[in-house]
Amino acid sequence: MEWLETILRPETLSLLIPIVAIVGAFGIAGLKAHHRHQERIEKIKNGFNPDS
Repeated sequence: MEWLETILRPETLSLLIPIVAIVGAFGIAGLKAHHRHQERIEKIKNGFNPDS
């Protein structure tokens, strides 16, 4: 459990938290874009015009 003590130090957390937040934000944005794309493809398959 020495690795856990290393991660929970304030010096490490001050670097780790912003990195995780940035990676998480990009991940969520990517998933939203993928979901919008899948919905658009599904509309096209069903014969709807997604641009209107």
